[in-house]
Amino acid sequence: MATGEKHFVTLTQFLQDYKTNYSKETMSDITNIVAAIQVAVKKISKTVNRAGISNMYTAGAVGAGMVRKLDVYANETLIEAMDACEQVYVMASEESRDPIILRDDPGGYEVVFDPLDGSQNIDCNMSLGTIFGIYEKTRKEVGGQTSEKNVLKKGTKLVASGYVHYGAATVLVMTAGSGVHEFILDQDIGEFLLVRKRISVPRRAPIYSINESSSNEWDNVMLKYIEKIKKPQSATVKGKKSRYVGTMVADVHRSMLYGGLYLYPGTKKMPGGKVRLLYECNPIAFLMEQAGGKAFTLHPDTGYPARVMELQPVEVHQRIPFFCGSIEDMNELEKAYLSAAKTAGGKIPQSKL
Repeated sequence: MATGEKHFVTLTQFLQDYKTNYSKETMSDITNIVAAIQVAVKKISKTVNRAGISNMYTAGAVGAGMVRKLDVYANETLIEAMDACEQVYVMASEESRDPIILRDDPGGYEVVFDPLDGSQNIDCNMSLGTIFGIYEKTRKEVGGQTSEKNVLKKGTKLVASGYVHYGAATVLVMTAGSGVHEFILDQDIGEFLLVRKRISVPRRAPIYSINESSSNEWDNVMLKYIEKIKKPQSATVKGKKSRYVGTMVADVHRSMLYGGLYLYPGTKKMPGGKVRLLYECNPIAFLMEQAGGKAFTLHPDTGYPARVMELQPVEVHQRIPFFCGSIEDMNELEKAYLSAAKTAGGKIPQSKL
């Protein structure tokens, strides 16, 4: 190598030399699965960049909602990639009502994903993303027919997770249980190259991300907290600034790099929350914790704060309130929710706006 020449490390090379507590067999499986995910997201990235030209914006009705062509393409591309990966036996996706069974014999990994996060932003050319999680291998002796119960795993069963951010550049951020690392897609050579090792989320956040247009639907704790961080009473403490894209991946990515809070509370209309536990919250929570941040929710039974990754899913598309970001800010918000839950017996008072 010539003097001064930069040595680039591809995602696959990085994973092959990854230092982790997993066995060599497990790490080899993760590398193969991530290689298949890479193929899919490269295709999605290229299609996202040409969506307008390729007429991929047109919406079509599916049930009570709208699924755009690009959503469908992203979902099918990821399913196709996982189908070709012999280590994967079952999947769950935001775009598929039921689990996707590839091999009716437990003994492989479960892969979950939100194929195109932020798809409501497609028409206006804003940031999009893909979220993925790889849950630990199911032992073959479990036996029986593969069903929804094989999919409903706690976040503590994740062995790897990540997201892809389709923005000015296509960026992949992932963890396999030993730190969080960032890779950027070099379009010329078609490879994800390492650009940041061991991302560390700042302990305090200068910004917060929340949909403030729904503030009249929040609980009292969130209302008071947002008012407090915007206008702190101490003259020595700066107020936090609001930055909200509306794409979970984009808002979380900014928080991951610069410190921030991603807040998605329940509302009067949806007190159980809106963000999906299995394939959105768990993968993001795993990343956030590995980077030194924190993620918590409100337990659906008790109303008390609970670690996201310890919550047992009861259905594939279960929604929860979701809060993640810089650890010191998260600790303060969690303490406020805990105090309110104790006072109210687990039922957080709603705002009276």
